[in-house]
Amino acid sequence: MSQSQSNEPKSVGSIIRTLINDSIFGGSERATREAPYIRDALGMQRYMGSPILAVLPATLFAIYLWGWKSLAIIVTAWLVGGIVEIIVASVRKTEVTEGFLVTGILFALLLPPTIELWVVALGMLIAVLIGKELFGGLGKNIFNPALVGVAFLMIFFSGHMTTWVQPFWGGFPGGFAQWTTPADVATNLTPLLAFKEGKPIPDLLTMLIGNHPGMIGEVSAILLLLGGGFLLHGGIVDGRVSITILGTVGVLSYLFNMIMPKIFPDPIFALLSGSLILAAFLNATDPVTSPITKRGKILYGLLIGILTVIIRAYTNFPDGVVFAILIGNAFTPLLDKLGTPKSFGGAPVS
Repeated sequence: MSQSQSNEPKSVGSIIRTLINDSIFGGSERATREAPYIRDALGMQRYMGSPILAVLPATLFAIYLWGWKSLAIIVTAWLVGGIVEIIVASVRKTEVTEGFLVTGILFALLLPPTIELWVVALGMLIAVLIGKELFGGLGKNIFNPALVGVAFLMIFFSGHMTTWVQPFWGGFPGGFAQWTTPADVATNLTPLLAFKEGKPIPDLLTMLIGNHPGMIGEVSAILLLLGGGFLLHGGIVDGRVSITILGTVGVLSYLFNMIMPKIFPDPIFALLSGSLILAAFLNATDPVTSPITKRGKILYGLLIGILTVIIRAYTNFPDGVVFAILIGNAFTPLLDKLGTPKSFGGAPVS
């Protein structure tokens, strides 16, 4: 390409096509200089776009259940994340990465549909600025940024994070014709809260479909499992982490439910309730904050699964998976060290 051609201004359409085909869903000639490293033909840009595709069905279903405010919550998270990324990149004189798109949607899907948009903006600011940029940016953060933002809101804005509504249900167009659900029904309990308070819980079909109160993107177990299957089939995430988490929660719930059924739910309910499926496939598998060794991944999944069961049963946070993963992130270096194979001489294999 000649110098004159390279300096020609690009049209808006050209920029949009590049963003779609090169940056998010297609291949790219760009290479990363730092973690996370992609070791096959997948490409970092497509790797970043795959989680968005995986949660797209659950996101559309969230609009049907809760109204268009669900989309506004996601867009707010993206706008704040993008602005912070642009400011930090201009200060550091680096390129803006697509990471905020993944962080934004995963953060937003773990918020209640009643939350105010200014609270969403504050939480996303914490997620990107404190959860990622404080550590140096993409590939250097210790904790999953989306979960940092969610945990911040759970601790300091618990009132905004614990108001639930019964979703629209009963035919089309549902929430597609509404901005949000009526305020006068904002008194329902999530399945985990209902169990904790000894009240009736939804049946299996309701849990699978998602016709119950909850975070905007966590309620439909079927759609989340489809998204997780898409990521596993495409080799986007390592199944060791997700399957170990789900298996650990299922086995421990089965054992403890036989002994203390009022404290520990049955395994099917434990697996389908809360944000467990969403977080197991999309948050816990973050390549920056999770182990890279095979045994480290299994130990990591075991730790998260055990902590999820304990936190759900014995704390004021019924859905303990957010804090379980953050604790697991803190132990990632140790788990990788424990998971590193040893040579015959006893020294770790490089």
